[in-house]
Amino acid sequence: MMQHPVPEKLLARIGDVTVSFALLESVIQTFVGSLIAEHQRVGQIITVEVSFRNLRALAMSLYKERHGEDADYEALKTLMRRASQLEDKRNQITHSVWGAGRTIDTITRVKATAKEKKGLHFGFESLGENDLAQIASDLKQLAQDVQQFWILLLKAGKAINNPTQKFWP
Repeated sequence: MMQHPVPEKLLARIGDVTVSFALLESVIQTFVGSLIAEHQRVGQIITVEVSFRNLRALAMSLYKERHGEDADYEALKTLMRRASQLEDKRNQITHSVWGAGRTIDTITRVKATAKEKKGLHFGFESLGENDLAQIASDLKQLAQDVQQFWILLLKAGKAINNPTQKFWP
């Protein structure tokens, strides 16, 4: 059986990035559902198959439609910008091939691209346990920040805590 060169402790950190990104995505899906202002299952139906990029756009569009470009809109824009940046980091981690690092405590991310202007290009980045832990921590912090933002909107009457009872018969 083939083996990869990623040590267990770094695999755990890569897994933490993956699971933390899913947490962030779930929080944003719930937030979007609260802006739809329908039964929570309707929000889930709408958001579950939406890409993360489009989920961010949906959050921004729904908020803007309901409340305009107020101070909370600017705060949401900042949160979604952070989400975009972290999505890029998560994608780099998830969609790369991993090689041995320069030291026993690092691994090397190898990313091959073939673009019209540059042709075939290989990118290399050395990452350690702390680098991966920081990305996971940033994802979890942003999930908490989005949830806290949602709570502020709930208190201001700008979002709902999605009911479990249907609005229709």
